[in-house]
Amino acid sequence: LSVKFSLAEKTTQYASDFALAMKRDRFLKNFKTYNPNAWCKESCDPDFTNIAHPCRGTSSTCGIPEVDNYDAVTKRPCSKSCWRLAFRFHQEESKDTNGFMIQVEEQSGLGDGQKIETEMAREVGLKVFRTYTDEPDFKKYTTQ
Repeated sequence: LSVKFSLAEKTTQYASDFALAMKRDRFLKNFKTYNPNAWCKESCDPDFTNIAHPCRGTSSTCGIPEVDNYDAVTKRPCSKSCWRLAFRFHQEESKDTNGFMIQVEEQSGLGDGQKIETEMAREVGLKVFRTYTDEPDFKKYTTQ
C-alpha cells in the first residue's frame, strides 16, 4: 500500500481510513497488505523523501549497511531498515507472487515518498493501481 509518508504522524487520516476500508472490503481483505507507515521510519536519506537521493531500495544503492537492513535470522527487513529498502523488498515479494501495489493519491497529490515508490515499482516491474480523490475526507465513502 502506497500512502503519504510523514515523520510527525504515522499517516494521514485519509490514508488510515482508506487502509481500514480495504480491510473491510469483501474482495480486498483477502490480500496480504504491507503498510510502510505501520513500522519503518529509518532512512539512509537525511531528508527521507528526497527523490534526488540515490537510494532505490537495493543493497547497492542504500547507505545503511546490510547487517542493519536485514534481520539476521529471517533475512527480512527489520525495525532498523531503510524505509526504501523495506518497501522495495515488499514490492519484489508482491511481484514474485503476482501481486500489485495500490497507491492512494490524496487531494493534494502524491507525496514525495510515493513518487519514489512509483519509481521503484517501475524498476521492479510491479503493477500499480492508483486511486485518486478530489475530496479531503474518505469516511463519507464506502467500498462496494
